[in-house]
Amino acid sequence: MTTSLSLMLTAAALAACGGGTADAGTTSSSVSTGTTSTTTTSTGSTSTGTTSTGSTSTGTTSTDTTSTATTSTGTTTSTGTSSGSADAASVKAAATTVARPATSTGTGFYVVGSKLYDANGSEFRIRGVNREHWDDLSAGLPNSGANTERIAISFTQSAATNTALIQNQIIAKKIVPMPGNWAGTCNSDPAVLTSIVDTWVAQAATWTAFDHYSIINIANEWGPGNSTVWRDSYITAIARMRAAGYTGTLSITSGACGQDSADIIKYAQAVFDSDPQKNIIFDVHVYGYFVLNADAAWKQDYATSMTQMAATKLPIMLGEFGPGRNIGPSPTTLTPQFIVSTAEANGWGWMAWAWDDFNLPSNSCDDNWFGMAVSWANYDGVTSSQLTTFGQTVVTLLKSMAKTATIFN
Repeated sequence: MTTSLSLMLTAAALAACGGGTADAGTTSSSVSTGTTSTTTTSTGSTSTGTTSTGSTSTGTTSTDTTSTATTSTGTTTSTGTSSGSADAASVKAAATTVARPATSTGTGFYVVGSKLYDANGSEFRIRGVNREHWDDLSAGLPNSGANTERIAISFTQSAATNTALIQNQIIAKKIVPMPGNWAGTCNSDPAVLTSIVDTWVAQAATWTAFDHYSIINIANEWGPGNSTVWRDSYITAIARMRAAGYTGTLSITSGACGQDSADIIKYAQAVFDSDPQKNIIFDVHVYGYFVLNADAAWKQDYATSMTQMAATKLPIMLGEFGPGRNIGPSPTTLTPQFIVSTAEANGWGWMAWAWDDFNLPSNSCDDNWFGMAVSWANYDGVTSSQLTTFGQTVVTLLKSMAKTATIFN
């Protein structure tokens, strides 16, 4: 998402996205109302999401869940339980590690089954925030509790500038950087994705230097929905990235401005299988295309879509969501608590949009938009009035759930 209306999801564009009609299959994760499944341990607080028609659905905020990761040599299980109000120390999972698969030849993050692991073999659940402005320090962001920062990068800056940004503002704060290219936002032209990958390839020396710590988001919200074009274009893009020396985890965002579940349900497995590293995480953004009761052909039923995505058993994160107050170019009433409960129930990562999406002068924000910090530079980690209502909600969730990657220990 960006502050411009370039993310506007028109009915015409969304009609081409399909409705995520792939067969659901079976899954042990319950997502139809955001509640935890029989395999999920949760004692978090309850939140309520409402549709524009006033119907209510209840979600239960959970933290770490019982998870199982299967390798070729057997199964490694790690278990953690926590309450929604617990501090970070109370959500530490058992110290269990999972070996790097033979297909993964890098030194950084890797995927086993549906889970993401850091270089030490410890499971890493993405719980973070998006950062829109690379050119604002966002000094308060490290106090948010986020363990991952997805950031819109300017690739016209020098290698030295971008290296210093990632190293000094993110890694030095013990946060996992997820640099991304926003040039293809809400664009479906394969030539645009090709150009984006051209840039990653040309600057490989800069970005592969961070493979141990980072996850690369190839393109923000590029591609058509429910489309083999999305599938085939990303298969080509991944092959080029790997040939250029990117061995770490790559994040692939679904099409239709990031909101199409059918790309994940029908085509993501082929994209994952094409990767020689088998090191992909898929990213879906939750805005107005998702509703609790779909009442138009271009809308997706939230519960059905999440259940079908969970059935793929692929690594997934809900990489953008907003305040859920029916505002912005793609309004929704799905609350942050409700969306996070879905992610937690399925063992997925999640990231709120955005720390610094401002709607007022002097880099500031109020409750009428998507920013979390009232002012980009001012959050001391304690004073709630320095955050918008959205920011207070997200920071509370982050501080109770997010765990720092063990590579920073």
